[in-house]
Amino acid sequence: MQLQTISTPDAPKAIGPYSQAVSAGGFVFVSGQLGLDPETGNLVSEDVRSQAE
Repeated sequence: MQLQTISTPDAPKAIGPYSQAVSAGGFVFVSGQLGLDPETGNLVSEDVRSQAE
């Protein structure tokens, strides 16, 4: 099975050693991260709706 990593410079920098997404066998597996403020490293909010804005 062929794996292809997918990334974009427009996404926030990863906080761990993982790919933004991987395509394999007709599927795309995506990763995510917490809603952190990139300047402070603090959690934006405990509310998922606020984190997704």
